[in-house]
Amino acid sequence: MTALVRDAAANLTTVYFEDLEVGSVHLGRECVCDKDEMLHFSRRNDPWPFHIDEDAAALSPYGGIVASGGYIVTLWYRSLVEIYNTPRATWAFLGGLEWKLRFRAPVRASDTLRARVTVKDKRPWIKPDRGAVTLFNEILNQRSEVVCTVEVLALLAARAEGGAAGL
Repeated sequence: MTALVRDAAANLTTVYFEDLEVGSVHLGRECVCDKDEMLHFSRRNDPWPFHIDEDAAALSPYGGIVASGGYIVTLWYRSLVEIYNTPRATWAFLGGLEWKLRFRAPVRASDTLRARVTVKDKRPWIKPDRGAVTLFNEILNQRSEVVCTVEVLALLAARAEGGAAGL
């Protein structure tokens, strides 16, 4: 388990760069791929026939409608909220610098997705008040199949000099 520091000003627990342990695994909440929302997203943002048209999608290599990659990323973000930004704890996240995204299997309406984030590596950054963390994200469906991976190089704030070492 990571060490946590109480941030009195915000009255919530803040997870800083130093608190993350290489090899630690964090699970997001489950998110259901809602058919109506999926179709609405695809019609507005990614209107390929295999995302919006039942008949055309049936003839595609997928054999039916599949979620747009953008919608899969949206569900991934929803799942991540349970890890990074809750009323109980928030990560001192400063931004994502680099993404390596791979779609590995189709996502369909009614699939349930969940993020599993592993801290793969961490190192000090050029500025002493932050650190770089490599996070390996796996988006799993209800059968625990990996449907997408995203390796993210993220910046997190470092604990202020003299700050508490954790709970």
